[in-house]
Amino acid sequence: MARDDLLIESFLEMLSAERGAADNTLESYRRDLDDFAGFLNARKASAATASCEEVTAYLSELTRRGYAASSQARRLSALRQFYRHLFADGLRGDDPTRTVATPKRRPALPKILGEEEGDRLLGAAREASEVEGLSPAARLRALRMHALLEVLYATGLRVSELVSLPLSAALRDERLIAVTGKGNKERLVPLGPAA
Repeated sequence: MARDDLLIESFLEMLSAERGAADNTLESYRRDLDDFAGFLNARKASAATASCEEVTAYLSELTRRGYAASSQARRLSALRQFYRHLFADGLRGDDPTRTVATPKRRPALPKILGEEEGDRLLGAAREASEVEGLSPAARLRALRMHALLEVLYATGLRVSELVSLPLSAALRDERLIAVTGKGNKERLVPLGPAA
């Protein structure tokens, strides 16, 4: 068994014995560490002597392979624990992962409706409010939902802003509503005819 394999086995045994890690966790760590060892082996290096630059090069390789930042961060976490273990056991005099920056996730873009989807949603709300034979309470709920969706679609308000609007917000002016947003800042938002 190669030296890196022995170090990885030692680490996995420690996780199992001292931390009671589940089998799936151990297999995930094994895959991550074996992949890293394979990367190092191709560069004629080893986990026992890997440098900070080699850890960073590995993360760059993961990017090239198409790994998401979250997957890279998980792999880096495995490497950090592995090297802390080697350092604590005196098998290494340093931790090459100590100064490696964690890959940052890009913030997710907000999901929006397309124009056709928005029109379908508003059409369904309009039709629901015009159904014959509704009880007065059901008609009122359907009209309220239609009005809320029209205002939401027309103004771009956050849902939390919309549902917390007091009735007085619309009574000032038919064309504008006063909205209290983030940071308790009030702004006037224009309303279209349908809204």
